[in-house]
Amino acid sequence: MLRNLLISIAILAVAGLSGCSNPGFDSDAAKGMLEGAPLDLSNEQVTINDAQLECGTKNDLWEPPNGNVARLTQKGRDLKFTDDVRLNDPEIRAPYAQVNGKFPVQVSDVSKIRDTDGGKLADVKLGIVIVHECFATPLPLMGIRKGKFTPEAAVVFRFRGSDKEFTLDKLMH
Repeated sequence: MLRNLLISIAILAVAGLSGCSNPGFDSDAAKGMLEGAPLDLSNEQVTINDAQLECGTKNDLWEPPNGNVARLTQKGRDLKFTDDVRLNDPEIRAPYAQVNGKFPVQVSDVSKIRDTDGGKLADVKLGIVIVHECFATPLPLMGIRKGKFTPEAAVVFRFRGSDKEFTLDKLMH
């Protein structure tokens, strides 16, 4: 009887310890890698809210909107914006601009992780951090759906590795 009790306790202990093990690559691991170092972004699109648009105009980051465009100034280019702010796009429904360079990011959601040959793909919602009074909140990075940038789509990142050793490989879209 005592022997059976000891065996049962041992089995429960092993089962309990295995539940505490590192799950490998999960949403927390993806978030940590993405937020751990600035991301190198090339010609990516970010959305800008109305308050940020107005603040950017007041701070000479771009000219006042004229029709569907707010022309970028050198001050805006210095913050790594690379194209004029676009407005009134019926498909995007928010002002947006293009950025290029290294940016710290803040991840708001890792919605899906799936296996791929030699690694993992993670669907992520995140924003880039720009240190300027107009951008107190990160600017959401747009994903791509059906070949077009859209704020509703997650951005897809590829991580290479196996078991518990993964590294960020690249932004896939």
